[in-house]
Amino acid sequence: MAPCADCGVDEESIGVPDAISAIKTFPRRYREALARIPADALTRRPDPDTWSALEYAVHVREVLQLLAAGLPIVLDEPDTKFPSFDADDSASRWPEWALDPELALSGIATASGALVSRAEATPWEAWDRPFTVGTFTHPAAWIVQHAAHEGSHHLRDIERVGRLVGATPDDE
Repeated sequence: MAPCADCGVDEESIGVPDAISAIKTFPRRYREALARIPADALTRRPDPDTWSALEYAVHVREVLQLLAAGLPIVLDEPDTKFPSFDADDSASRWPEWALDPELALSGIATASGALVSRAEATPWEAWDRPFTVGTFTHPAAWIVQHAAHEGSHHLRDIERVGRLVGATPDDE
């Protein structure tokens, strides 16, 4: 896969230990990032085509939950096939109650913990096990690499959106 067009990260270049280390930091970093944005600005979109800070956090929760659920399947069932996942389509169907900061943060913490726990217990040779998402085949390591990229990438989005919709300079 090519490096991310938005942030330049090449997921394949992230080592599994580094990915696990990054994932461990997400609960704290997301809590801090959302805390810098006034509560009344968390759901404010800077423009119609850009998610709010809270929508980015909910998206990360959703992705981490999917990856945490998928890792044991990939490790235990050779050549697993998953359907494609469309984040924009999923976001368009979130009910109002899903856009709750504490629910997003607790979900990020739970999913990060589950992903890290399973990843740390995974033998090194298992990280090469192939699986497919849509039409793309990946090694099992991609799950933690993708989690590390998604989480880090969207933290930058939250910080950018926060600046645009109301985070104060003293909070940055």
